[in-house]
Amino acid sequence: MRLLVLAFYLLCLVSCSEEKPLQQQDVLQLHKDKQVSVSLSPADAPVEEVLNWAIELSDGWQIKQAEVTGVSMSMGTIPLLFKAVDGQPEFYKAEMVLGACSQPRMKWQLQLKLHHATQGEKLLLLPFYSSWPD
Repeated sequence: MRLLVLAFYLLCLVSCSEEKPLQQQDVLQLHKDKQVSVSLSPADAPVEEVLNWAIELSDGWQIKQAEVTGVSMSMGTIPLLFKAVDGQPEFYKAEMVLGACSQPRMKWQLQLKLHHATQGEKLLLLPFYSSWPD
């Protein structure tokens, strides 16, 4: 009987979802200054999974263009369409999926062009690495 109860508890434990809530270490902070903050989650950027970009802009700054390109290997250009978060006009979010490549760890780059009416334009080139999912 004890063996049956133990087997039941083990089955319940194994069948639990392995999804975990987003934790601070799951976010990769790519850039932060007084005008803009850029982050990516999950931090290890697994290929063929949804990646979440978050940008916070100070007053007057706007996203002019955003795209991701492969640095390690030519993978084309992936345009990103950032949308303002409801009720928080300084916060922007975008989603994307990176394609799998022959390399388990590939270098990518976010190219972010920003515009401000009085301060002009700002170009950020932000490298990051993708990974193969476990």
